[in-house]
Order: sequence, then C-alpha cells, then structure tokens
Amino acid sequence: MYLSQGLWIVVILITMGALAACAPVPRDYYKPFYEDGEVVSTGCGGSGPSNTIRIPLVSGLNVELKTFSSKRIRPESIHIFYLYSKVSAPQDISFQLADEYVIVKDNNSVNSWKLPINYLSTNKNNYLGQSDSIIEREFNGFSDEEINRIEASDRKSGYIQVPALSEIVGKTYFYEVGSGRKRYFNTGMSFSIQTSEITSELENFSIIYPEIIINGVKVNLGEIRFKRVRYIGIDPLNC
Repeated sequence: MYLSQGLWIVVILITMGALAACAPVPRDYYKPFYEDGEVVSTGCGGSGPSNTIRIPLVSGLNVELKTFSSKRIRPESIHIFYLYSKVSAPQDISFQLADEYVIVKDNNSVNSWKLPINYLSTNKNNYLGQSDSIIEREFNGFSDEEINRIEASDRKSGYIQVPALSEIVGKTYFYEVGSGRKRYFNTGMSFSIQTSEITSELENFSIIYPEIIINGVKVNLGEIRFKRVRYIGIDPLNC
C-alpha cells in the first residue's frame, strides 16, 4: 500500500507521541510508613506511586493520609506543602477529632510545624452538629455563574463544610456492580491543608495526627512517617 509523504509524517509523529507517552516518568513523592497501615496508590486504576497510607482503627473506621509538595522552580519561588486526609466509618459509628491541628515534624532536624485544620468537608447526612455551625464556602476569584453552579451542586449532593472538632457519623452506601451484586462503601469526612510555612523540601518527616474519639473512646495513631523517594513509572494515557 502506498502512503504519501505527508501521511508518513503524520504516522511518524503519532508513533513518536505514543512512545513518549509510554516512556517511564521520574517523579519524587512522599512514601508513607506505618506499622499497621496499608500503603496504596490513589492514581487512576491503582496506577502511579504508592503515596497514601490507609490505617484501620476500631469499629471499622479507616483513616487515609497522603502528603505532597510543589517543587521550587526558582529559588525565590514559594514552596507549598499539601496534606490530605479522609476518615470513613460504617453506618452509625460516630467520631470526631480531639484537636484542630496536625503537627509536621522534620526527622532530620529539630523543626516542627503546627498546621491548623480550617474545616472538615462532609455531607449533611454525616453531620451531627447544628445547622448554624455550618461554614459558608468562600468563592474568591469565581464568577457569579460559577458560584451559582457550585452552590447548586452542593445542594444536590449535600456537601457542606463544618468546624474541625465537629462530631461526624459514618454512613454506608452501595452501588450495583452487575449480576445482582452490590459494592458497599463507608463515608465520613475529609480535610486538606495547604501551607507555605514549610520552606524546605522535606526528606524524612512524621505527621502527628490528632487523636480520634470513636464512639466516645479516644484513639491515638502515634506518628505516621513519610520519606521522599523517587518513582519511575508509566503514566496512563486515558482514565
């Protein structure tokens, strides 16, 4: 079969793009370490680095935690440290944080940082507090049209933001996976922290998570350690 010169160029460019997309991608990330935890990847289809720790606690409650940071492109660039955590529990298991902050401790120095939890993200069905304690969302930089769309979505989904020390109750839901089978999942709350207080690239550090009060009983997670490691893998083309 004869291909014109122009078509050959297109074929070559597509082939080069596919090969480049499948090339291993080097990436630094924070790998978690915790004796009773399960290290997992939250990437598409379980791909990507294992950057999340899942910790089972009493009464079926689970804590998930991951951290990452932005790289400095230039010395004067602002370095941002991120932390994300999700806590889920079975139906009618209540819980709340005992403190409204997380401590980050640099294991290679004497430095530590006390980072506030500004609010919890949850659903109105999981919230046991008063409605007047719900925190109004901030929409800095959004247009009126975007704000209206987000608020309509929140009303439909039940998403709310509440104070860090709010009492939350677990809810269990399911969805059909075919052949009459159901997949169950638990819900609760999540929170995230973004800060520029940590000005250096951490290599080895620990997160001191707040104690969690589960059905009236305090549970101490101790320290959750993270270490910067290099990941080399192939990113998925489509998710």
